[in-house]
Amino acid sequence: MNLAGGSTICALVAVGLLAGCGGASDEAAAVIREGVYEYELTEAYLVEQGLPAEQAANESGEHRATLDAGSFTDSWETAKGERGSCSGTYALDGDRVTFRWTSGCFGDWAMSYAVDGDRITWSDHEALPPYDGEEEQDLTEVFNGVPWTRVGDPPS
Repeated sequence: MNLAGGSTICALVAVGLLAGCGGASDEAAAVIREGVYEYELTEAYLVEQGLPAEQAANESGEHRATLDAGSFTDSWETAKGERGSCSGTYALDGDRVTFRWTSGCFGDWAMSYAVDGDRITWSDHEALPPYDGEEEQDLTEVFNGVPWTRVGDPPS
């Protein structure tokens, strides 16, 4: 896996986040609650996933994703103290969610989810066109491969 495309990584972060591709009923999708979620991409995790050490050092850090009425924001602080933020929309379709960036990042994606209490785990990651090549798919899987933990309600 070659993940040296640093400029694309930020665009695919997750958290890195979601549009539908079928699946379970709307009732099942309702288990993802609006709110603030936190997740961490450690340097060790990123290196284990195949990122070069320098890139992992630059991209590791803590993320805070806010899901609120179909909009999301992913804010982060890297391990080096650099901060950033991107925003977009998300759409639920059964047990799938699609995230589409509208500001600050690029590289939309969809993935399946499972909820256990306040924790969401992600699977079946799919990089979406036009950024859906092999490298973008790998990055989508890496940057959305960690669980999110709900820590509160969306800001009012």
